[in-house]
Amino acid sequence: MKRADSPAGPGPGPYVGPRPFRQAEADRFFGRRLEARDAASLWLGDRVTVLHGPAAAGKTSLLHAGVLPRLSREAGVDLLPVGGLGHQPARPLAAGPPRNGYSFALLSHWAQLGQPLPVGTSIADFLLSRPRRVSEQGDPHSVLAAIDQFEVLFTAFPARQEERGEFIDELATALRQLPALKLLLVINDDHVATLRSYERRLSPYPFSYVRLDALGPEAALDAVIQPLAGTALSFGTGVAEELVDRLRTVVYTDLAGESATISNPLVEPLLLQIVGTELWSSLPADVAVITPDELHAFGDTDQALARFYDSAVRAVQLETGESEQRLRAWIESAFITEHGTRGTACRGVLMTAGMANRAADAFEQRHLLTAEHRARGTWYQLSQDAMIAPIWQSNRAWRANRGLDVMPGPAPATPTALSAAAAAALAEGNFRSAHRFAGAAAVGYRAAGDTRRLAYTLVLQGDIARTEGDLGTAEESLQAALSAFTVLQDRNSTARTLSALADVRFSAGDYLTAAQFQREAVSQLPTDVDALIGLGYAQWYGGSPADAEATFTQALGWDAAAARAFGGRGQVLAEMREYATALADLDPAIAFGLPPAEEIDARSARALALTGLGRGEEAERELAAARTQDPGRARTLRRAGRIAAMRDQPALAAGEIERALLGSPPLPPWDEADARRLLATLRDEDT
Repeated sequence: MKRADSPAGPGPGPYVGPRPFRQAEADRFFGRRLEARDAASLWLGDRVTVLHGPAAAGKTSLLHAGVLPRLSREAGVDLLPVGGLGHQPARPLAAGPPRNGYSFALLSHWAQLGQPLPVGTSIADFLLSRPRRVSEQGDPHSVLAAIDQFEVLFTAFPARQEERGEFIDELATALRQLPALKLLLVINDDHVATLRSYERRLSPYPFSYVRLDALGPEAALDAVIQPLAGTALSFGTGVAEELVDRLRTVVYTDLAGESATISNPLVEPLLLQIVGTELWSSLPADVAVITPDELHAFGDTDQALARFYDSAVRAVQLETGESEQRLRAWIESAFITEHGTRGTACRGVLMTAGMANRAADAFEQRHLLTAEHRARGTWYQLSQDAMIAPIWQSNRAWRANRGLDVMPGPAPATPTALSAAAAAALAEGNFRSAHRFAGAAAVGYRAAGDTRRLAYTLVLQGDIARTEGDLGTAEESLQAALSAFTVLQDRNSTARTLSALADVRFSAGDYLTAAQFQREAVSQLPTDVDALIGLGYAQWYGGSPADAEATFTQALGWDAAAARAFGGRGQVLAEMREYATALADLDPAIAFGLPPAEEIDARSARALALTGLGRGEEAERELAAARTQDPGRARTLRRAGRIAAMRDQPALAAGEIERALLGSPPLPPWDEADARRLLATLRDEDT
């Protein structure tokens, strides 16, 4: 018998299931108190706040059930309905073609139904036309506007570049004309870098960033236990903790037939809600305390996910008319690889991996699939790694019950298949399986006498070790690969392996050896731009900025759009006080896009150059942007110290430099020497 008692009264259970929380369900939303507080505080205090995180981390739930209820109790707040850039409700605007589709969609969410606005109404026009709310003292209320799924701006209709820019300009105009307006942009991690490229165009103020990840164990425990308050059900001692441990555990079956159990540090909110809902609905109505026996009988994670999968398949079958057998085969073949990992399928005009798009849409709506928009296309994958085993189990049971042939098992464990599985496991962060697969592949290639593929596998083993931080093992594997490629007289692979060895030595702080490896790589392949850029950084960090400038220039001679070469040369020029020339390099570097750490360094170098050119306000904004991304970065602190010294603020400068010398990661030798020279000068002046 299904339970009906819940904090919300008869009907809904304490867990919301596989969908985002609504604002009315805030009383069942737990485990996110600190994140909700931080996001609300920044939204209230800053002009533009960005809430970002991976897909299915619960960003929409946090906004609706965590942030909005908190702010709705605040005085002096004018909360707009949550906006979006996709679906448009009926009749919000007057008839006629919209000037900008993105603005039209946003105003469709903000406007009240039955009160159409004139065609061509801009975002600023709409906001300024609203009644102005003020406090008893006459102070204007903060107008808080959230736009959920902001990545739609960059993923839907990618050809609308001009329209996208117009929309950003409309938002910028609204921020400028309405000082009380404060934006919260909710966006997936995959598109944060694209958003950053519009920062200066959108607002003169630094953005504040809040990242939301999956739930930590303590937060997950709250999300499991607290919704049951007010019901007739509770967890026995240690049972909720056991459930959270199960939610963190994923079992992979590898190609060799072995099982690997991975304990993740975080719990996916979607997984927690699916399992919680299944547990609640499966328990007999007379159970008051969930004991280990009930948990084992009704709280098996795989069984809960299998029931969720079965329900989704039946619903999609009814919605689309596709046969259940075909839907099950499609999910298994298109979204689970032969290595037992999640696969991806690209959405076509009419079909996705041989199935009508309406089925992919229906599975996405039920959160079995998740969509990512990249490379001018939409790519689907399973929403959770943990779904793989339950799908296999459910499909086998479904076919067996109907006397149907079971789908073929995984491909034989050939060295090539094992090597591919190792690369897939590395991409997922599953280092244990990656090591095992790569080791087995190497054994197979040695036995077959396949030196070339063995060398490739040794490079892969080096990548795995380096990603884990085991630099000694990484160097050992790469040296073995280098020997093999040298025997094979493969100049390209030899150069790439030398560069990989240089990266290992660079990570260890041995910049002189890193530079030597990169020189050897360039001698093998003079046009290797990546090797030249690596050499430039090694020369600079090792204490030869003039040599580094020449090397970066050489790299740009081969690739005039090499962002990292522009970034490296621009930073060196800023350090050498060639500020105008530095800006000419740093601007395209940031515009083209840099790795996160290098972008931070490029921004702090840009702040240094702007200060040298007397553009203080711009420098402050750029330095603030660098600090926001990584407040304790040693190089940012050192440059902040130099900027303070240039502004005749010796006490502040000394404090920043002292912090830089203790910062993380530690300053490279050239930076450290510069910092100590400046600190000594400041202390001499002080005495």
